[in-house]
Amino acid sequence: MKITYGLAEFDRYTGTIDSNIHLPMDGVLSGGLYEFLESAGEAGWELCSAYPCGTKGNSRPIPGKTELRKCEDPTEVITFIFKRV
Repeated sequence: MKITYGLAEFDRYTGTIDSNIHLPMDGVLSGGLYEFLESAGEAGWELCSAYPCGTKGNSRPIPGKTELRKCEDPTEVITFIFKRV
């Protein structure tokens, strides 16, 4: 039995979640949290864990804009760990 792991990051500022390029989640659509989780379940991914991963003071891009914004709180970015058997 082979277990595949995937990572996704939820940006609370924008309300979007995207699969991480280092551990991508094949068959899952990026976008809103509900749609992402629904797509992940349909593709066979199971949520294992979630934790805050924002680094206070780090700059993050704002989708659709050229400017950056500073992270004010570690809970602004949440990492989700998934597995698929």
